[in-house]
Amino acid sequence: MGCNNLNNQDRVYLPCRQDGVEVKEYLYKYIEREFPEAKDGKNAVYSIPSKFKNRGERQASLAEEVVFTRLSGLVKTTRLDGLWMTFFHSASYAGHSFRNQRVGKLMIREHDFVIFAKYHGKYYAALVEVKSTFDGTKTINNVNVTSDAKVIKNNKRSAQHQLRDHMEVLQGVLELNPNEHLIECFIMWPFLSAITRDPKQQTMNRWKEDSNLHVFEHTLSDQHNFDHWFIDNVLAANGMNENHFVTLLNRYIVLSCGVFVDEINDGMMALMNKEQLEVLRNDLCARPGRGPLVVHGAAGTGKTLLVIKKLQQLYEMGELDEKNRALYICYWPGIKCELEQKLKILGIDGFVDTARFYISQTGFLQRNNKVYKHIFMDESEAVCLSFDSSIISKTLSTIFQRYHDGNCSYMNCQGRNNSNYSLNNCKNVQDSTNKWGELWFLVDINQASLFLPKHSPQVLKTPAIVLNKVMRSTGYIFNIFKQYYSNPMPKLPKTMLARMNLNDIQIGHDISGPPIFWVNTDNSIKDTTQTVVNVVIDLCATKGFKPNDVCIIPFLVNDKFAPEAINSEIDQHFVENGYRPRGVGDVENFLNNREVNDFLIAWALRVKGLEFKVVIMVVEDDDFDANDSEDRRKTYIIASRCTCMFILVCTKSVKHDIDLFNVVEQYPFSIKI
Repeated sequence: MGCNNLNNQDRVYLPCRQDGVEVKEYLYKYIEREFPEAKDGKNAVYSIPSKFKNRGERQASLAEEVVFTRLSGLVKTTRLDGLWMTFFHSASYAGHSFRNQRVGKLMIREHDFVIFAKYHGKYYAALVEVKSTFDGTKTINNVNVTSDAKVIKNNKRSAQHQLRDHMEVLQGVLELNPNEHLIECFIMWPFLSAITRDPKQQTMNRWKEDSNLHVFEHTLSDQHNFDHWFIDNVLAANGMNENHFVTLLNRYIVLSCGVFVDEINDGMMALMNKEQLEVLRNDLCARPGRGPLVVHGAAGTGKTLLVIKKLQQLYEMGELDEKNRALYICYWPGIKCELEQKLKILGIDGFVDTARFYISQTGFLQRNNKVYKHIFMDESEAVCLSFDSSIISKTLSTIFQRYHDGNCSYMNCQGRNNSNYSLNNCKNVQDSTNKWGELWFLVDINQASLFLPKHSPQVLKTPAIVLNKVMRSTGYIFNIFKQYYSNPMPKLPKTMLARMNLNDIQIGHDISGPPIFWVNTDNSIKDTTQTVVNVVIDLCATKGFKPNDVCIIPFLVNDKFAPEAINSEIDQHFVENGYRPRGVGDVENFLNNREVNDFLIAWALRVKGLEFKVVIMVVEDDDFDANDSEDRRKTYIIASRCTCMFILVCTKSVKHDIDLFNVVEQYPFSIKI
């Protein structure tokens, strides 16, 4: 996987197409293109992921970072010319266990490092387990958890067992006998000395009976020493034939699909377009006459992201502090929860209050008497869901009043306690010497059907800026939900549709991403619940996706897809008490805790404003009507939650109704367990 290059050439993505071309052929071309051979006597070293990512306990992560850095550093060694190497960090996989009571059950295991190297016509593969054990013989920055002899011995045994289990699986993949050792195995100890003491306190080499199995601190603390070790131990081994090498390399490329999707996602997150910059730089609220700043934009155009960036900008400019506070308002609790987390990470949560507005009850901000320098109302279109015009009016007038009172310096201003949602009664708005704060209303214009009631506020219908470039999703996903954005209500007369002010949208980058995948439920002998579970297990257990990246969104709320039902089915396939994906139904609980094995199961409206790298949309037969405006709106919401990989689980007829341009491809891997 990778994104389109500067020449906008199409990339081949994994999982790849099933029909017409063998997977091996795609893998061969993919590796040749993404990880080219070394040229002109130089070395070529690639890592997956491309940059080290901290994970787990701090000292353990530091130890793995040392090894990652040393392996990456081989690209610069002058002792080698023409080395090609690709190494994988934290590749995980599920395999069947055949020990004791676990016969036939799945276990998920994780490598620390897997190394593939080619040098002067020979092929090498090595497995590395890393231990963060520290014996305290040397001062090492940020390393302070020391271990006694018993702990060191236990860690050694643990690493040996891990290597043994990995080797058993790979020998099965290559159809080797147990005594055929084509893959080298090493245990690396970045913080452990090679010298120890015997019971008589005499110095001696640690574990010298294990030959070259162990790599200690002296070797790993210096790149020059590590280069020597690599040449003398990895490249001096017997190696393996090319077929075995390619088979194993292909295996780990497929296991790393999730990593490649991560990097597609990171690449899109780094992008910012001209319209977004215009929002950040806009001074409408500071000018005489004031705002508000009304921003229209489809899902994925970066509306909430811009609020966060603006708050960060205000803080850095000294315009957000205890005396100049901000209020963020939204409708759905999930987006509020996620924004609070991001504000905390930025260290500005102490100056920003958050609140939800409601559509069926009065009392907005009733328990909060504060006034605010800055107010941002996200998901503003949702206020129009209310059938009570007084609730809409009171909500907006409260916002304008709190904003006015947080900015106007005139104690007897007619704008104070104003029941209108405007600043027209305030003389201070024309005073250019007074700098007012930000007042933003962010509107998803696709929800234009909500503006049809006569009591819909005019202020939300007139944007100062329109965001029309979708940044969140890949090109394939964008094309799916654009069809519902552009024509939300097929049964509506075109004259009425024309009044909705639906601006055209386009993709804001050239990242096509993986195709949309489809799992056919027509001929499944299992019910849909089992099919969905099999897809989740395949993604998390054999393709390298982290459960946190996955969200299942059933088209209709159904007990078959409740977390309890999904988890019960998952448990059938895994060893007791072993690591396995676990479905969570409470959005706020998922966002706040994000246990490493949690994935979310939620209905469409509960995840509005959120995004996930992988979305599985589950549609039972007869649940979907392509001409129904509510069904189209729901499909738009579901598809637009997805950044990188969108998977449809449905019948052929539903797939046909959604796949208007015949671009959805059948899920290319077996989901049989």
